[in-house]
Amino acid sequence: MKSVNRQFGKLVTKGEGNTAKVSVLLNDYENADKTLTKIIDASKAWRDAWVSILGVQLNTATAFEELYQPIIGTSDDHRDDPVLTPQHIIDRASSLKDTFAELKTELLQEVILMDTRVIQPATQAKDYLQPLRKSIKKRENKRLDWERYIDRVQHAQKKIKRTDRENASLAKAEEEMARAAEAFKVVDDHLRETLPPLIAAAFSILPHLLAVQIMIQNTLLAQYYTSMHNYAEDAGFASPPPPMEQVIETWTRDFKPTQQQVEGITVIARGKAVHQSMSLGDDGAKKTGAGLTARNGLMGRRTSSTNLAPNSAATTPGERVMRIPSNTSMLSVSRQDRSPSPAPSYQSSYSAHSNSGAGGDYFVAASQKKKPPPPPPKRINSTALHAVAQYAFDGQNAGDLSFKEGDRIRVVKKTDSTDDWWEGELRGVKGSFPANYCKLS
Repeated sequence: MKSVNRQFGKLVTKGEGNTAKVSVLLNDYENADKTLTKIIDASKAWRDAWVSILGVQLNTATAFEELYQPIIGTSDDHRDDPVLTPQHIIDRASSLKDTFAELKTELLQEVILMDTRVIQPATQAKDYLQPLRKSIKKRENKRLDWERYIDRVQHAQKKIKRTDRENASLAKAEEEMARAAEAFKVVDDHLRETLPPLIAAAFSILPHLLAVQIMIQNTLLAQYYTSMHNYAEDAGFASPPPPMEQVIETWTRDFKPTQQQVEGITVIARGKAVHQSMSLGDDGAKKTGAGLTARNGLMGRRTSSTNLAPNSAATTPGERVMRIPSNTSMLSVSRQDRSPSPAPSYQSSYSAHSNSGAGGDYFVAASQKKKPPPPPPKRINSTALHAVAQYAFDGQNAGDLSFKEGDRIRVVKKTDSTDDWWEGELRGVKGSFPANYCKLS
């Protein structure tokens, strides 16, 4: 009942228990608590962003180094000699990877300082303020009790003629009002004495936290700029870089011919990704490069286990997938110009190096040859197959199936490899999901 009365008391006009000075103290307390919370959250986000940047850059440089290395098993008798990637490009990619690896090692030591120099002090200051929240709550309850007794006494005093019973109730109410006033005065005095120094201390550390963050940021940027400037000079790049318009123009001139050649391959030209717009923004839209996404099989996602050679081995999650040998088939083409007699059909292969593709006439012949009819689909067993999610996955492209750890996904279509993307259904939604994130039940 007392709790109900207090809740009702909060709706009425503030009484004499809430003076302007106390209201200012309470507002300052809330501002200090909110400011420290924002500093902690923003510092953690800043730290995580730097860790992500350093990791992504190193992974990207490593991928470029592996991309330029020769493909294993390119000595096929039925194909032309591959064009080797120039050694200076391979050396430049290896140097970039070494630079990013050194940057990650050195800069992570500076990034970790954000924990000890900013996040921990702000968290400790916030923890010192938390016990006072109980005192503020207690003071508020005492104030509401006191004002409730004041209203009761004033209501009883309005009666000019009172019975003995009413006089006794009035006397009792006055005694309770006096006790409530005394209890409120005790907690109010304690709060008036304790709040100001703690609030002043909390606000006083804010300039120091800001100064430390600026120092760490300047150190990171200076070290980062120095390392990249030295790499640019050693590799023959302009430092500072040319205007962005010139960079885009050069990239477009070198990229468009390769894009047209790759998208001329039949298996790619008939896919849906090649017809999508090339969106490279960071606004959450689908990100595709030249109409080719990682989901079309060019960056590790395989469309079917039948596209791989029988001796291709599956890898565990996190293990780097070896590059596909040249005798691994992706596209069936019949060669009729080798000899007058009919030659058995064989399967073509990718180029031995990333920066050089097969001859243009080769892809033209492959695109003009009519594709054989696809094999009939396998019959689906009556027993449904399910996979249990071992990790959470948020869909990155349209058609991806998002799920949480522990979700039970009904497998609609699968391959023989767990390093592939399968089709599944979860809670009435169908889509593609990474098989190595799940375990068949």
